[in-house]
Amino acid sequence: MRKYGVIKAVVVLQAICMIVLSVAVIVKLSPFSDDPEQHEPDSETKAQTGDTPSDSDSVRSDGIAATVGGIPITTAELESQLEKQYGNTVLRTMMVHKAIDLEAKAQQLSVTSEEEDRELASMIEGYDSEDVFYNVMQEQLGMSKIDVREDVRYRLLLEKIAVLTVDLSEVEIENYIAANQKQFADRLRLHLQWIVTDTAQEANDVLDLLSDGASFDELASTYSMDSNTSDSGGDLGLIDSDDPFYDADLLDEASRLQTGETTGPIKVEDGYAVIRLIERQKTEGLTGHVLYEKARQDLALSKAKPLNEIEDDLLHKYDATTTP
Repeated sequence: MRKYGVIKAVVVLQAICMIVLSVAVIVKLSPFSDDPEQHEPDSETKAQTGDTPSDSDSVRSDGIAATVGGIPITTAELESQLEKQYGNTVLRTMMVHKAIDLEAKAQQLSVTSEEEDRELASMIEGYDSEDVFYNVMQEQLGMSKIDVREDVRYRLLLEKIAVLTVDLSEVEIENYIAANQKQFADRLRLHLQWIVTDTAQEANDVLDLLSDGASFDELASTYSMDSNTSDSGGDLGLIDSDDPFYDADLLDEASRLQTGETTGPIKVEDGYAVIRLIERQKTEGLTGHVLYEKARQDLALSKAKPLNEIEDDLLHKYDATTTP
């Protein structure tokens, strides 16, 4: 849950900001905007309509976002409406960031690039690859790599502030590590495709076709009994090598493959599977001081006040006020 919690609050707020920016861009590029080069009437049209240069110029000086039935909607009206809808939320985010900066300076707190890297790696685990993650952030939220990293930095600083008043004994931390060894251990994830057939002979026939150069994707679409994946080339996505929801023998065989290799038939619950390894991802576990500090931070966060309450406390501490 935490890897999504890291970005949950900042993504919502960043998305709101991007809505505002996107609307501004659309306004400037819209064919309905008052572009003097594309839409200014010629002198004959002005004469027919009775418009004068001063009339037209006075309208443009206000800035026109759009027109409906000849009635203009000004950019000032648009900005006012956006501020009404999103202004308070965006302003709070900016104020919280300022308060975090002040508190981090007062407490001499900072976030290292290694800490940012680990947090980003945790967030990226929910996606097929790093490129896919950043593409989603850019396409759906308008967030660049720099934007994402900056949001992570503020989140980590806020967490460090949150745990300042939480006291933990070494025994508590060691017990937490012992109870959550899997969380901190090495992790192997496998990106697999499969074709599920009714019999072992059918699976062998599929293997023969693959040996002759047939496309795995096309064979999955034609022969696989798994309707959930056949249309996507049998793509199972990324799977933990010890995922309890998949057949242990299948994952054991898959973990022995090199990228691009195929094997089968493997007996599974619904028949026989032919599998191909697309990608292998291995995340190194934490050890030593890094492990201890990560465990201490996680345990302290579980005992600390909710982060939104920490934000409220910071705003109060630094006398954050808005102008009426």
